[in-house]
Order: sequence, then C-alpha cells, then structure tokens
Amino acid sequence: MRIGIVGAGLTGLTAGYRLSKAGHKVTIFEKEDYLGGLASGFKEKNWHWSLERFFHHFFASDKAAKNLIKELDLSKRLFYTRLKTSIFENGKISQFDSPLSVLKFPHLSLLEKLRTGLVTLYLRSINNWQKLEKTTAENWLPRFYGKKPYQLLWQPLLESKFGQYTPKISMAWFWARIKKRSSKLGYLEGGLQVLINKLTEKIKENGGEILLNSEINNLDYLNKFNKVVVTIPTPEFLKMKPLLADYKNKLKKFHFVGALNLILVLKEKFLTDGTYWLNINEKEYPFVAVVEHTNFVAPKYYNDDHILYVGGYYSKNHRYFKMSKEEIFKIFKPYLKKINPKFNMLHVTCYMLHANSFAQPVIPTNYSKIMPSMKTPIKNLYLANQSLIYPWDRGVNYAKVRRRSY
Repeated sequence: MRIGIVGAGLTGLTAGYRLSKAGHKVTIFEKEDYLGGLASGFKEKNWHWSLERFFHHFFASDKAAKNLIKELDLSKRLFYTRLKTSIFENGKISQFDSPLSVLKFPHLSLLEKLRTGLVTLYLRSINNWQKLEKTTAENWLPRFYGKKPYQLLWQPLLESKFGQYTPKISMAWFWARIKKRSSKLGYLEGGLQVLINKLTEKIKENGGEILLNSEINNLDYLNKFNKVVVTIPTPEFLKMKPLLADYKNKLKKFHFVGALNLILVLKEKFLTDGTYWLNINEKEYPFVAVVEHTNFVAPKYYNDDHILYVGGYYSKNHRYFKMSKEEIFKIFKPYLKKINPKFNMLHVTCYMLHANSFAQPVIPTNYSKIMPSMKTPIKNLYLANQSLIYPWDRGVNYAKVRRRSY
C-alpha cells in the first residue's frame, strides 16, 4: 500500500517508521528544511550534543516512548535524573517538587500547605478523568485547593498559558499534567535529535522517502496514495484544499495557543541554586518558564556553556510573533535580572529565538464529546496530531499512530 504522510514531526516520523516496517511504501512531506517539528534539534560549533528548539524531556511514565527507544536500540542512551523544580513568587525562588518542599514553601500557611499536598496526592491517585472533564480548572482548583493556594500556584500558570481561554480549560487537562509528572526526568544522550535521526534512518532502510521543503497545500496532489495521514496542527490542515465545508467548520471551533522560546547561551550559570525548571508565578512577567537545560545535562556537552530557555505561550496574533530576537531579548532582559540580579550581557555568548503558532491545543470541558476523529470524512484521509491525544497533553510519548486505526 502506498501511504503519504504530511508532516515530519515525531508523529509523522513514528508513523512512517511503523508503516514502512509493516511493508508499506511511505512518502513523508515536510515543509521545513529539517525534521522533528517541535522536538527538532540543532548543534552549534564545538557542541557535542544537539539541543532542542523547544525544551523537552521524558517522564518515567512515558511507556510508549521508552518502548520505541528500546525498539530502535537506543535504550543505552536514555537516562533519568531527579531534578529541582521551583516557583518564582514575590521575587523569590522556592523549591516546589516534593512533600518536604511544599511544607517549606514560605507563602502559604501550614494548613494551606497540607491541603495543597493532599489534593495533589488525590489527583495523582485517581484515574477517572471523565468526571473531571465536566468542570473547568478555574472552578475546581480554588474549591479544592483553597482560594489562596489557587491564586498563588495555579491561576498565574493557567492564565499565562491560555490567556483568554483560561475560563474554558477542562479540569481533566490539569489532572493529566499532575498525573503524568514524575520525580525523575529523562533525556537521550546526544539530544532528541538522536531519536529523530534513527527514525529517519529506519524509514529509509525500509524503502521510505522523506521530502524536505515540500509543503502540501492541495489534497488532490495526494490522490496517488492509497492512504494519507496528516500530522500537522489542525489550523495548518485547514489551509489545505479541498476540505468538506461541514468538516472544515467543525475543525475551526478548536483553538490553539503558540509558544515562543528565547534560548540564551551563557558563560555563567543563571539558576545558581540548581533549579532545572522555574515556573514564573508573577503575572506581570512576559514569560512563564525559565528552564536551565545545563542544570539537567552537563555543560561539557555544549562547549562548557550554560543553556537557558526562557519561554511563554501566546495567542497566534500576539505581537511577539512579529518581533526579532533582539526585540524579544530587550523585553525579557529586565525580568531576567529580577530573577538573578547578577545577570548581565557579559554572560551572554549568543541567543536565538524559536516560535510556533500552534504549540498547545486549548482543551475545553467535555472535550471527549467533541474531539475530532482520526478518521476524517474524506475517504482514505486520516488526521493524527496533538488534538487527538486527550486526555493527555502534548509530549513525545504520544507521537504515535496505531496501525489498526487504518
């Protein structure tokens, strides 16, 4: 069977690998000049490992990803480390990743801390997300965590991520974030580009073809294939012609927010307390996360430099998406100095900017009732993107297409 795949992110590459391994003739079309989508990596001069354009890691519970890595004979490259996660609140960094750190958190009373810990344990223990999807996170969280813990811990993050869509976000989405999180995070020696390269190698070994700089705008071009799998974001899929009007109108109801990452290559460590992931809970800040990659992976793999991601989520029409890296850095810099007053330009070797307009799907209440099907109304056309992995949130673990879906 001849199968066309649109998009060479991890979903498209994994589908291409599985289907070509099963004996199908696969052709993958990718509009960019690189593979991997949001997980794609790059390597600067004198770096031993590649670096992702958008920060990535594995959870210990990512069974599908671990099975794929094992199947590709990459298990020896996969390692897990216990990392420090903290919150920036009221001008102070506070660790917030264990029962003990919650008890030490300075901005809540003892009763509020105990309540926060117990509710979080409850969410991690339950599997019935169906009941949770009937209500919004905005309603459930203050009711069970309490007003102050919600306002300090969760409201700033929800609003920073979803903006105008915050009142619609399903509690099931929040539950999935808590449920999946593990105390140890994983990474591949060499970066995720190692996985992308291996998938590419296997597809070609199996007789598959990958075409870069090949954007597909018209579905009629794909008529030569017996089946077609589209793995690009839904808004990009909607630009393709021809699509049935009713189907197109249905998909238009789904919304996304974009993501932007400023990557700083530094001579000095930025988060000097060893924090890997810092959630920014100050509402006026223009970014929501500061992630020091080299507090996870040793700087020696990056020419002894320190790698810092500074990122946020924004609506697709946000002014940041029209700005240069210099303009973004100028906006972010004063806030970075508030986090680390010793930070200055002498520490910066270089910086780069990466953006994606459709990085995060908006998940409203009762999403399971309206979620698109993988099988579209168009004969032999299938949709497989991060809008269809509910209740789970986007991640490498869900970049898979089941052959039985065909």
